[in-house]
Amino acid sequence: MGQIQSIDELIGLLLRRRLIIGLVTVLGIVATLFYVISKPDVFESTSVIQVQSPNVATTDETTTAPHEGSAQRLQTIQQQLTTRDNMLAVIKRHDLYVGLPLSDDEKVHLLRLALRFEPVASAATAAYGQSAEVSALLISAQAATRAQAARVANDFAQGILDAGADSQAEQLRQALSFFREEAARLQQQISSVTKELAVYQSQNLDALPAQRDALRTEMTGIETELRSLEQALVAARNDRAIIERKQVLRATDRRQLDSLIAQIETQSAQAEALQARRTEILAILSKAQDFDRTIDSYQRNLSQLQSQYAEVTRKSVSAETDAKLQDRQQSETFTLLERAAEPDYPITGGRRKLAMAGAIASLMFGVFVAFLLDHLRPILRTRTQLERELGLRPIVAIPEIKQARTGGRKWSGG
Repeated sequence: MGQIQSIDELIGLLLRRRLIIGLVTVLGIVATLFYVISKPDVFESTSVIQVQSPNVATTDETTTAPHEGSAQRLQTIQQQLTTRDNMLAVIKRHDLYVGLPLSDDEKVHLLRLALRFEPVASAATAAYGQSAEVSALLISAQAATRAQAARVANDFAQGILDAGADSQAEQLRQALSFFREEAARLQQQISSVTKELAVYQSQNLDALPAQRDALRTEMTGIETELRSLEQALVAARNDRAIIERKQVLRATDRRQLDSLIAQIETQSAQAEALQARRTEILAILSKAQDFDRTIDSYQRNLSQLQSQYAEVTRKSVSAETDAKLQDRQQSETFTLLERAAEPDYPITGGRRKLAMAGAIASLMFGVFVAFLLDHLRPILRTRTQLERELGLRPIVAIPEIKQARTGGRKWSGG
């Protein structure tokens, strides 16, 4: 505290600088009063929207469009309502900030600051993987007048009601249209794959499983017949060789030789025909693996398409049911539980407290100014200060002598 180190010195400072302290305090109080008086009133009004659960719940939990919780729906609608264009429309509709030198962006910013959306969580516990549910939404708006505050709050509440009904209906219509288009597309793909499978099977009838069994049986017979022909050809060639080794051929030998030659030619032709058929059958059986792989691919694709078609059909039926419930007002809906009323008192109350706080702050600032002036011009004023600062004990202390004013004229002797 510098030279002020005792209560007496503090009291002396306050008495000595009382004029400065009083002047600063009075100026501060006057400035506070002007601020309190010039401060505009701000009114706040609140409307309440109730979120009603569906009266009729669908039994299929995996159908319709992706389930959107009430909290997520309200957040989406809130973002739509607080866009710049919509805020400007609200400002124009309710004549907000008229006469203020503000740009459109500044007006939109002020309106966003004046709005407050407070969701009330539902008591029901949300299922795992689902978003939280909301039972009510409080919409508060602040404005310069009672009527404007109530109208703005009700305007946004009505906007949420309209957007909630429209968005849910539009979502259901889009979901129903999507599922129907998807069902038609899948049905067309199923028809196309079925036709391709039939054409492929007709082009490879000999590779069908039933036909392959017959070919294997035929293959067994061909191999047996080929072995018999080989044995007959070996015997006929041996007999022919024996006859051709004779030096002199009799007429009977010649006839037997001609018969053997004809037999060998016939049996050779039969063996070649059987061998060609055997090669053909082997070629058919060799491509059976490729045929089976292709058929399996067609069947897997067809099975997947049929499963998707069944799922889409089920979801389409559920979406149609939800659309009917929406038309009959049996699904989740928003209702205006309480309209915003004109408030009785502004929220900027407590002017008396603000004035008292300003007065106390002004007094403290005056004391601070007094300390500051005393610090800028340090003077030893008391015996204690002299002894403390210089270490010398004063012998005589002359008090301050004020000259008395006299109202009469001076007397001079003579």
